[in-house]
Amino acid sequence: MGTEKQPTILVVDDIASNRTLVKEILKINDYHVLEAKDSDEAKQVSESYQGPISLLIADLVMPRTNGMELARFLRPKRPEMKVLYISGYNADVNVQIEVWDAEADFLPKPFSPNGLLQKVCDLLDPSMSDKDK
Repeated sequence: MGTEKQPTILVVDDIASNRTLVKEILKINDYHVLEAKDSDEAKQVSESYQGPISLLIADLVMPRTNGMELARFLRPKRPEMKVLYISGYNADVNVQIEVWDAEADFLPKPFSPNGLLQKVCDLLDPSMSDKDK
């Protein structure tokens, strides 16, 4: 009982160890996690998953289709979905994301488990993160 209330997060990263780390951090904190190794697999996962996907965590730099292109493809089908981009390439990325995708956030790699969880909380429940301000 109660598991239906947990937000579902789709994690997309072409590096398996990164994907596994993010998935484990989220699962330990009671999120429902879907995963994909690339944009093509993410599209299939999104199509076959019946429930809402609250958050897409996507690597910005992946073979073929990057994280931003993936978000642009998925968003019309999943308007409820927020987006968190992750990347080890963080030169001017924040500025680029603000210009291209005002409804998304960015977390540079490497990040701590707490850093990831704080970003996820900020995106999924802004009222919770505003409490400490």
